[in-house]
Amino acid sequence: MAKDNKEKLIQATDRLLRDRSISSITTKEITKEAGVSVGVFYNYFTSKEDVFTELIKSFFNYSLEEMKKLQAEITGKNLRSEIKFKEYLIKGIDKDWENRFLNSDILTLSRKDQAFNELMMDFNEGMIAIIVDILTIIQADAQDNDLVIKAKLIMNLIQNSYPVFSSFEDDQEQEAYMEQVVKIIFDLSFNE
Repeated sequence: MAKDNKEKLIQATDRLLRDRSISSITTKEITKEAGVSVGVFYNYFTSKEDVFTELIKSFFNYSLEEMKKLQAEITGKNLRSEIKFKEYLIKGIDKDWENRFLNSDILTLSRKDQAFNELMMDFNEGMIAIIVDILTIIQADAQDNDLVIKAKLIMNLIQNSYPVFSSFEDDQEQEAYMEQVVKIIFDLSFNE
């Protein structure tokens, strides 16, 4: 039961964050969404930033696992690997776009909280290492330093793919935008 309440609070925060920033959400709103009392919240977390950190940790673990699955699927510069790579990018960008405020919330919290900043750095280093491994399989003749630079660029393109200061006229324009992001990342990986 205790684990269930903690998970309810994390999932409620996730739902609320799909349309709002962590700074605009209150602890009371999180507990109401989770269907638990405010007292239950404080049994697990000291602040809404703590529950946000737990949510981010689970997102990071999910992202690392998905990237490792992709790494296992990539066998070289071939059609099957290209398809798996594009599928991963589209799925990852879709997941990232579920929460429009995620990147700004992460940036804000990483500036205020050194431990959270270190968590972000560790996650990025892990993701970049896996991307380098994938690029090594795809671009066997590339220099290691070039692969690290490309991996960092790919990671930043994925993390910052959502257009913060512009909007889409319709779903078709949004889809065309996403296709261009995927194409740029794909070209960096397969066509260099």
